[in-house]
Amino acid sequence: MNIEKYRFEPSDLVVATAVNAYLKNLKPEARKETLARVVRRNGAETVIDGPALAALIESAKAAAMIDYEAWSEGEGIYQKTLDFIREALPAIDGTEYIKNPPEQFLRFIEDWAKQ
Repeated sequence: MNIEKYRFEPSDLVVATAVNAYLKNLKPEARKETLARVVRRNGAETVIDGPALAALIESAKAAAMIDYEAWSEGEGIYQKTLDFIREALPAIDGTEYIKNPPEQFLRFIEDWAKQ
């Protein structure tokens, strides 16, 4: 999924990037099951299950925190980005995040579920 088209704010970009990477790394069957718990169609309406979305964010965060330990140090913008992610990622709380998620994040999740 190309997350650039959603124009996330930096803090939301960290969440979206973690979720995006997590979903990409799941086997197709597991990804489909995970997204089916999060996004459901109710007639013409799309319903997003808040607790399931919070659990997805927390799983993505845990996976990303394990993975970023292996990232090599760098210079310039790469290092600034890495430092930002290392600071922002642990502070993310899926339950808090879903209390007021940005519309583009919800669209991003819906788009993933449509694939």
